[in-house]
Amino acid sequence: MFKNNLQNNIIGKDNSFLSQTNETGCDRQEWKRTYTQESTRSQFVDYPKHLNGITVDLAYELKTRFEQNPNIINPTKYSSVPELFNAIAQHAHRRQRLSSSTIDHRLRCARRMQQHPVFPINFSNLNYEQFSAYMQYREDIENAEHFALKNDLQAVQMFLIAYGKRTIDDKNPRRAMMEDGSWFYRLPPVCEHKDRKIPPPDVVHQLITHEYSDDPYTSNLYQTIFAHSFWIGWRVPCEICVLSTDDVDFDDRSIRITEPKKHYSTRKIYPDEVILSAKTRKSFKNYLDKWRPKVECSKSGNAFYLTPNGLPFTPRHLGHELSERGKQVFPEFKPYVSRHWNATAMLIRTKLETGAWDKHEVQTWLGHEKEMTTETYVDQAKGLFKQYPFDWIKRTLKFDVIIEVESALKSKQGRKTSVSSGKSGKSRYGLVGI
Repeated sequence: MFKNNLQNNIIGKDNSFLSQTNETGCDRQEWKRTYTQESTRSQFVDYPKHLNGITVDLAYELKTRFEQNPNIINPTKYSSVPELFNAIAQHAHRRQRLSSSTIDHRLRCARRMQQHPVFPINFSNLNYEQFSAYMQYREDIENAEHFALKNDLQAVQMFLIAYGKRTIDDKNPRRAMMEDGSWFYRLPPVCEHKDRKIPPPDVVHQLITHEYSDDPYTSNLYQTIFAHSFWIGWRVPCEICVLSTDDVDFDDRSIRITEPKKHYSTRKIYPDEVILSAKTRKSFKNYLDKWRPKVECSKSGNAFYLTPNGLPFTPRHLGHELSERGKQVFPEFKPYVSRHWNATAMLIRTKLETGAWDKHEVQTWLGHEKEMTTETYVDQAKGLFKQYPFDWIKRTLKFDVIIEVESALKSKQGRKTSVSSGKSGKSRYGLVGI
């Protein structure tokens, strides 16, 4: 009863806009298409070369364009949620200088907030009480942590800026209370670092060799993507989806990785030759020459990885597929596990090769902006190195050969003596059979 009364007091009539329609915010394709049309049309405006004063035609054109892309958006002018969200996306792109991927992410957060079962956010009439109750519920009841709440906060900030309102103050609550229209919200502190759930090399080998489908191409496709993700350590799924056939240079023995998270900047890495161009195993060349042509079509473009239908992957589609298939082998699998695993594996490799934990080399390889991000992997890498003191990447590459050798050695030792040593089955490669 208390919860219902609180909802009615906070949302009240302000939520009538949502009750009148079940529509949610526009999707990315809609606002991207609108933005492209507006940009294209503006290229053909016939501006006079010499102006003694603004002509009637030019004034009308400028007025029309300004009305379509105003500095401040009035949400009451829009009759549906998709129209409003589309206008917000245009404003965020033109006025706030946000990247397409950032806008897409914040709109997804806004749609989720709009459909919250207890405290839905009415973006046509944002108010502080509604926002505060939502954030408090997320933190206290749903146990949302710092970064999850930060995503919601940034989504609301994007709308507030478009509406010409002051952004949310997280420094001075007194000033926020004194100044009319100011909001105050401070994110909870970042939780202490927890050890990431990183699969051991034997589980990674299972992910690379597991049969994911009866269709040969589909099974090999996901085996290959899993292999490349663990060996390269790129950001999954966004950096996989933007990889093109031109980004893999076999002559230079390099891969150019585009980083949507960093405004589509690029970095170049030089993986092991066997990963890049081996004729067998799950190399980049093997997939490009042998498997990709099987499904390539007129709509494939130059995307490196293609779905079984021959189309490029979208991030959401690929992330879902990897998550579902990875859990068949490793129940706790999440797509980003491969990046955590690679960071650990690369640190262990530097320890084996140089005798030190070379954070700078791993930072460059993974594209971390701050060395502090790389440092968060070191302590866990030290602990795992004691359990598996060998090169993890080479281990997954030569896994079958190593197991055969170890099994042969074990059988010979068994024939020599039947007395058990009482020690666990470890070798210089780690656990036998892992």
